Amino acid sequence: MLAVVVVASLLLGAVLGQPILLSYVETGSMEPTIDTGDGFVAVPTVLAGGVQEGDVIVYEAEELQGGGLTTHRVVDETEAGYVTQGDANPFTDQDGPEPPVTDEQIVAEALQIGGTVVTIPALGIAIGAIQDGVLGFQSAFAEAVGFGDSLDRQGSGVLLFSIGFALFALTFLLDNGAERTTERSRQRGTLLNTRTVTVLLLAAVLVPANLAMVAGGGTQQLTIDGSDVAQNPEIDPGEDATWEIGVDNFGLVPVVLVFDGQSAGTTVLDEQLTVGPGDATTLSVSATAPGPSERTTLSVTEYRYLHVLPASVIRALHSVDPLLALAAVNGVLGGGTLAVLGRIVGFGTIRVRDTGAASIGTRLRRRFG
Repeated sequence: MLAVVVVASLLLGAVLGQPILLSYVETGSMEPTIDTGDGFVAVPTVLAGGVQEGDVIVYEAEELQGGGLTTHRVVDETEAGYVTQGDANPFTDQDGPEPPVTDEQIVAEALQIGGTVVTIPALGIAIGAIQDGVLGFQSAFAEAVGFGDSLDRQGSGVLLFSIGFALFALTFLLDNGAERTTERSRQRGTLLNTRTVTVLLLAAVLVPANLAMVAGGGTQQLTIDGSDVAQNPEIDPGEDATWEIGVDNFGLVPVVLVFDGQSAGTTVLDEQLTVGPGDATTLSVSATAPGPSERTTLSVTEYRYLHVLPASVIRALHSVDPLLALAAVNGVLGGGTLAVLGRIVGFGTIRVRDTGAASIGTRLRRRFG
């Protein structure tokens, strides 16, 4: 059952855009600590605790290689944020165009034991080889199910992987408990308590989903330099002006973002935004422009919810209490999972006949035919 939970966590991590349990690097910037294509254990920031010098982090880069998730080591900390560097790089990320990394940009930390990053050799290489091998089939599959060009490589891969995971989990259900049956139960079939399986699969769905929502949110900050304001003829120091803060959704599931102004004098103009899969947008905030020798930091708290309910419903529930909105999303996810499991295997004890070395297809036909 642990294998099912691991596979589900990896799948949901890809879908939700939040490294969960495992990740891997695609370049050699972290060699020899993490070789190209090696995987590592990714601990979400909500569980990892504070970031310290020497930690290897996964953060949302703004400028480095066009932006996106980057895995590098923290080598220093300044008032503006963390200084990061790949172990194989002769210079830091901040020596280039990348600004110091803030806590809000960090999505995970690489697990270290005794100061050594725990790696999984060739995990990324294996995943890449599989992706390349089935790329043609993915395109044919997308056309066959009517998605056409609207289902990209990553989307069709996740869809196929979802089907594979469902078959894998179903095969596990059919085979579970066979080694512990008595000779008498072997003659009559294998007894399977689906309640335990249901609880574990619920955890495999809800835990990664909640980590993605909680870790994906947090505080968004924008520092405004008065000297830059003085050079902008459209903004007068001491007057209210509108500023833009970028927000991203790296996952394949739409999200509803709800914002609250945190710093004094900051007014959120877009209290709610819906961001599609892999999209980015901007949040508009209003604040007083600083003078030539002043700096102002605008802080906005971001709450992230999977878009499984109408955005207006999520916003209304959030206005009562953010935990209520989070509970409603969990109710939809959990209810949907229970409905599927109940339809397939039920919630009691089922007897699965011994079929010897029958194929998966034969087992499925015998179970549901």
